[in-house]
Amino acid sequence: MLMRSDGAIFPSWKSGRPPSSNTFAALLRIAQIEAGVRRAHFARVDLSHLCSEVVEAYVAVAEDVGQTIAARVEPGIAVSGDGNLLTQMLVNLVENAIRHTPTGSSISLRLAMVAEGPRLTVTDTGPGIPETEREKVFRRFYRLENSRTSSGSGLGLTLVAAVAELHAATVALADNAPGLCVMVAFPK
Repeated sequence: MLMRSDGAIFPSWKSGRPPSSNTFAALLRIAQIEAGVRRAHFARVDLSHLCSEVVEAYVAVAEDVGQTIAARVEPGIAVSGDGNLLTQMLVNLVENAIRHTPTGSSISLRLAMVAEGPRLTVTDTGPGIPETEREKVFRRFYRLENSRTSSGSGLGLTLVAAVAELHAATVALADNAPGLCVMVAFPK
């Protein structure tokens, strides 16, 4: 687990918790999100700060496995939302990039304000996801054939999609040539 400066703990794929505990917790959180229960926790969230904090927390993790991670975060971008869920979404995206890319890969997180609203992109230079599989990876427990031997339950991108939908954002996957580009588009 990784600890933030305010004492909150980031979940980590190296958490040491039993996989069944992680899976149950993820399923419960997805169910709560899909039921809209978490909207009661909405407040103004400094998304710029969250992005910078998550990348800072994962620099050493990426370096430990021979990868680089960098951020280009436009300051002052805020959204109405649940800060804990948005943090979880960011952590899932960064951990997926670290877990599914080989040594020597580069990972980048970018947050910018565009005419339509805040845009978050997480890119990597790994193997990517074939176009025919991109919609499937948002399904519960779906895993690509080449990732079945690595840790994980196939719930990470399901959770990302649920958090995005709760925040009226959209998630899209694209080819990063090489690698994957995950785009999260928040409304104005």
